[in-house]
Amino acid sequence: MYKIALLTYPYLAPYFEETVMPMRAQCDIELVTFEKQSQLLTMIPDLAEQYDGLCVFSALVEKFINQSHPSLPKPILYLDRHCVDYFKTFFMMLSDKRDIDFSRVLIDTSLIHPENTHSLEYAMQTLAQFEERRILFTEDISMEDFIDIEAKLEGVAMDLWQRGKFDVLVCRFANMASLMERQGIPYVFVYPERHRIEDTLVNLLNRIRLDKQTEGLPASIMIAPGGDNRREFQEISADSIRIQRALLEFSKNYSSNFTIQFMSQGYEILTSQMTVQKITGDFTTCQLGYFLFSTLGVNARIGYGIGNDISNARQHAIRARKAAEDSGVNCVINGDGTMIPLQLRSSVRQSPGQGDGTALLVDRTGLSPVTIQRIRSALQFLGTNDVTNHNLAEALQVTVANANRFLNALVNSGNAAIVDTKKGLSKGRPSRIYRINL
Repeated sequence: MYKIALLTYPYLAPYFEETVMPMRAQCDIELVTFEKQSQLLTMIPDLAEQYDGLCVFSALVEKFINQSHPSLPKPILYLDRHCVDYFKTFFMMLSDKRDIDFSRVLIDTSLIHPENTHSLEYAMQTLAQFEERRILFTEDISMEDFIDIEAKLEGVAMDLWQRGKFDVLVCRFANMASLMERQGIPYVFVYPERHRIEDTLVNLLNRIRLDKQTEGLPASIMIAPGGDNRREFQEISADSIRIQRALLEFSKNYSSNFTIQFMSQGYEILTSQMTVQKITGDFTTCQLGYFLFSTLGVNARIGYGIGNDISNARQHAIRARKAAEDSGVNCVINGDGTMIPLQLRSSVRQSPGQGDGTALLVDRTGLSPVTIQRIRSALQFLGTNDVTNHNLAEALQVTVANANRFLNALVNSGNAAIVDTKKGLSKGRPSRIYRINL
């Protein structure tokens, strides 16, 4: 049975517990509670190892989890309040108190920008723009605002209450509801509809099933011995036998499902995408390459290919091995043809950040261990530490906006500096060249 983690504040736990109870016959749904949403950014890697899928409570949280953990190996979906949930809440407020003064009712999301705080009356007069403003709120907020959002909202809310600026607060954030309850301030919480929670969890379960099917895609690993040995490589030779024994030992040590066969340029391993993900640490490190180097002194060029069928997987593996021979960096080409450079590391059991200074970089930059490893691999693949935002985005297979965020974090921590500019082919500002030191 698949395991899903539903992440929530303690305030919402009873509501979610009651809602998901009937669904536990389909999958194992566990509630994981936290006090501050910024804690999620550090909780996610461990949760991704324990569960098959994650469900968070808002689009905002999903956005920053994906930004801070771009290589998250498990599917993640969000529960969010729809505009209908808000309007239902407003209707119930009006039904409960017909003479309610909506000009004295505030919505907590409007407190992000105190100078533009709007009453519920204003929101009700512009219903057509309500959903659009809600979406823009999610898109425009920065990582810094996200981390500080709870403390900021609480401070603004208490200041406005003490100045007598509102009578009731409509809460979307559970921590705000908890604060209002502790302070004895009138509030109404906008709960997501139960059927919307159920639909989201069903969609997440379907995503998990699809991903599990995808894990079974065929994969090919092409291994070419490095150096001068390649020209003399024979099926019946001391070098060949040593490599074959090493591959069998690697397969045994890491419980990998390998079918090994000799080829004119080395060896091919037939396996599955799930095995490739396992031995590469979700497409970040080349443990096999390190094993061959550390045990035999063989600097092998390895290409990992994944495809819809074995022929397609082999084509991708051949391309990946050729790229590895040209660049000196072993690569994966996944099912959609995307090339991912891999970094050599000493132990598949070693946690990201141990023994290579990554833990310190995580503290200094705020980037995840996986992101730091991917940047290192990208620099190795590019063959230089001097890159533009577009170079880095292309190498990491992320958006330019994400590459800019990574570069800004590295600059702020002192691990990167702008050393030059590069004029593009089109008009506009020259691209900055960053020198990265990791």
